[in-house]
Amino acid sequence: MPTPEMPTVEIPAPEMPTVEIPAPEIPVEAAAVPRPRRPLPVDEDPAAPYLTIGAATADGRPVRVHLETLRKHTAIFAGSGSGKTVLIRRLVEECALQGVSAIVLDANNDLARLGDRWPEPPAEWGEGDAARADDYLANTDVVIWTPRKEAGRPLSFQPLPDFGSVADDPDEFGEAVDAALAALVPRAKLEAKTAKAHLGQAVLREAVAHYGRRGGTSLAGLIALLDDLPDGVSTLEGAARLATEMAQHLRAETISDPLFAGTGAPVDPGVLLTPPEGKRARVSVISLTGLASDAQRQGFVNQLQMALFSWIKRHPAGDRPLGGLFVMDEAQTFAPSGTTTVCTQSTLALAAQARKYGLGLVFATQAPKGLHNRITGNSATQFFGLLNAPAQITAARELARAKGGDVPDVARLRSGQFYAAFEGGSFTKVRTPLCLSHHPSSPLTSEEVVARANR
Repeated sequence: MPTPEMPTVEIPAPEMPTVEIPAPEIPVEAAAVPRPRRPLPVDEDPAAPYLTIGAATADGRPVRVHLETLRKHTAIFAGSGSGKTVLIRRLVEECALQGVSAIVLDANNDLARLGDRWPEPPAEWGEGDAARADDYLANTDVVIWTPRKEAGRPLSFQPLPDFGSVADDPDEFGEAVDAALAALVPRAKLEAKTAKAHLGQAVLREAVAHYGRRGGTSLAGLIALLDDLPDGVSTLEGAARLATEMAQHLRAETISDPLFAGTGAPVDPGVLLTPPEGKRARVSVISLTGLASDAQRQGFVNQLQMALFSWIKRHPAGDRPLGGLFVMDEAQTFAPSGTTTVCTQSTLALAAQARKYGLGLVFATQAPKGLHNRITGNSATQFFGLLNAPAQITAARELARAKGGDVPDVARLRSGQFYAAFEGGSFTKVRTPLCLSHHPSSPLTSEEVVARANR
């Protein structure tokens, strides 16, 4: 990515050397990255791919991060007017240019334009950005998903796998039953460590296996089976009574949570992260505006993260530097400090373990004080942008000191200016580039998001 034209910066920055980011200790062969004033095109050094995230304000030299380093996660702490959204978008775009697909959670309708072309090339673009934008838009499949918005492209969680495709393999069929049980047990209220719950899980396992062997696929069909359990399905005494109670709980769940076995495409991380033929990468933007409350959003994200964790364990990146990107804006909503939400544990589990499977996470927040400290601790790359609230400024400086640096003028940074800190490296004040996709000042309306989902 070419270095953009650097404006005169009024706030002096300390003298900094060219920043070279060491690759993380993951067993992937990588050649050394050269140190030109301008970055090499992506295809000139395929053995050690990297992103150029901007230029150092001290001397204009490019600041780079190895693509592989993103496995160790990224945190962005910046408030309104900082350029945080632009930075998120450019990270997603640059990863897509290198064939890395992404799932992006859009809480405020300002990321759903990732597939939109600028009406005119912006004056702020650097050398080569117009060509990069053409490449990105031509070779990236941007899909907008709209859970709870049936007029768009809705998503749902289907608890039953395709039993028919594994019916002839006892091991795979058993794994499919296990996967179904993992999704159904909490919904059927069978999680307690009681004798009744223990018996209920056994009856549910027998019923699911019976239903799957007969080609059943819908939750409604399973509920009907449980409501009137045929003789011989279970060998346990009182199985019919337990099954009827389970049926009632599952039916109530479909009423309380329309995403559970509801209308829309099943949430499948393989679909969300796999581009169609002829495209280099897929960017799946999931609009959360159809989920009205924080509790609904947290419940959705929890189920998505559990599905994603299960999927990456079966489909690790292997020798690729980065297998995928999961971007969470307003991250403090999902993994806050000082309290626990329904998705806290799945978020922390991803942050702790996703790296070894090649999935990189990006956590962005306007409230560094509000984000769980284990998220911050698991993010090797950190960006600090403009913050205004005194409590958040103090929190940002404390986080920076924990990495051996400081962000003394974080309250006076201009839009697009960030302090960037990397694992094993010092802080560098960076001017980040404008995104390749259209980014006007106002977010999309809900109707405009739905229209893009239907493209």
